[in-house]
Amino acid sequence: MENSPSPAESARVIDLTSQTDVQFWCRIFDVSMDQLRSAVHHAGHKVADVERYLRERNITAT
Repeated sequence: MENSPSPAESARVIDLTSQTDVQFWCRIFDVSMDQLRSAVHHAGHKVADVERYLRERNITAT
């Protein structure tokens, strides 16, 4: 059995090593790559935590 995350689990984290993932989340959160990287640095890789961090700081338009 593989130890890689399932697609559902992968969708819940932001992979900064994947350009496609970074571009996707930048569009979703309406932020720049630098803003996304900073948010992940401060909040962690979980999408919900990054979204909360951006919302609390009024960085995201959504």
